[in-house]
Amino acid sequence: MPSGWLREEAESGVFYRSPDRTSLLQVFRVSEADLSPLGAVQGASADLRARTSGYEEIRVGQVPGSADAAELVYEYDSVESHGRRRGVERVSRTQDGAKWAVLTAGPAADWTVTLGHHSAALEAFRPGG
Repeated sequence: MPSGWLREEAESGVFYRSPDRTSLLQVFRVSEADLSPLGAVQGASADLRARTSGYEEIRVGQVPGSADAAELVYEYDSVESHGRRRGVERVSRTQDGAKWAVLTAGPAADWTVTLGHHSAALEAFRPGG
């Protein structure tokens, strides 16, 4: 994680937040056994659309080259980010069949930085550790 980010555990997973709370990373297990990774991100998009101010789906689909991973990119209005926040959620199926989500979000104007955090988190992620 970037220097200074704080770790928080919640029922909905583990969060890492920037000190000013404009950016975040969340890791959680997808509990719905019958959902594919694509179904999970499509469901997340529908849920966010129903309950999130200014929600806009930018892209949703399979991760190129992987039948076991799908991704959602979206924006919404965020008080914490002082305007628009852009997020990316990747759901991947692990070798044991479990599905994990890595979600990263930050100010829309800092999308390149957010993508860097997301890539680093995906590289470092190890289920259960």
